[in-house]
Amino acid sequence: MDADIEFKSHVPSERRAELEALLFFNACQERVSDCIAHAVERFGAPEIVEQGGRLRIQMQNMPDVQSLFAIERSTGRPVGVAVYTRQDIEHITVMHVGVAAEYASGGRKASAQLLLRLLREVRRSTRRVKGVRRVELFYASRRLESRWRMPSSKAVLN
Repeated sequence: MDADIEFKSHVPSERRAELEALLFFNACQERVSDCIAHAVERFGAPEIVEQGGRLRIQMQNMPDVQSLFAIERSTGRPVGVAVYTRQDIEHITVMHVGVAAEYASGGRKASAQLLLRLLREVRRSTRRVKGVRRVELFYASRRLESRWRMPSSKAVLN
């Protein structure tokens, strides 16, 4: 199942309708609607922009936002997205996530564990950024903070 999904920093512009459905009209949004509302209040609403035939996500007043998309290899369809930023020297915050319903918990492709794989890929890509020690998922409940600590440079060398 791993070979069925690839991760990219952009989506081709002809996939706009599918990206809009994933990000704005996702059937799974009601599961985390309070978290989404809180994220929009804090960071602003995500917006799809086109640059050079490619789509990406931006946030108003946040120039350093990055996106990671999970794309089905066989169809080219975006089935997952994570929108994140470097809040400070040590922290990456994932502000918005979206997973297609069939890949979400209870969906027919739930065994692909797409959300977990998407977040792991964000974590993997941020390991190359000097100083980053944690990746935080903003959608986590306020009682349960979801954090992944990066290994210290000493631990990596040993």
